[in-house]
Amino acid sequence: MISYSTRIYYDDTDAGGVVYYANYLKLCERAKQEFFLKNGIDLFKLHNEGILLMVSSVNAYYRKPIYLGDYVDVDVEITQMKNASLTLKFRLLVGDETKSEVEILSACIKDSKPAKLPHSIRALYAQ
Repeated sequence: MISYSTRIYYDDTDAGGVVYYANYLKLCERAKQEFFLKNGIDLFKLHNEGILLMVSSVNAYYRKPIYLGDYVDVDVEITQMKNASLTLKFRLLVGDETKSEVEILSACIKDSKPAKLPHSIRALYAQ
């Protein structure tokens, strides 16, 4: 598991200063990229090789609002892995309080077809 930290800025919020619901996914995407980078996997390099992790489903649970100016920690962990897909779980926290939980299932695609996850990614689940 890794944690990605950021502050909430104006462009993350709605007119009321609350994080706009779709921007929770933006925070998760940033945390996902950091998760892989910190584990030595460059998703940009994989992209250039024609390998993509395409989102196939999202489950988001909004427990409490996150506000303008809050510092948010996004914890990321792999909860399930199959030959050609993986599920990542994200917990968005302000301090010690969980504000949201998100699960994202992504399929591995190479040259527009389902493909086996690269060994480097599969090795993460064994850790």
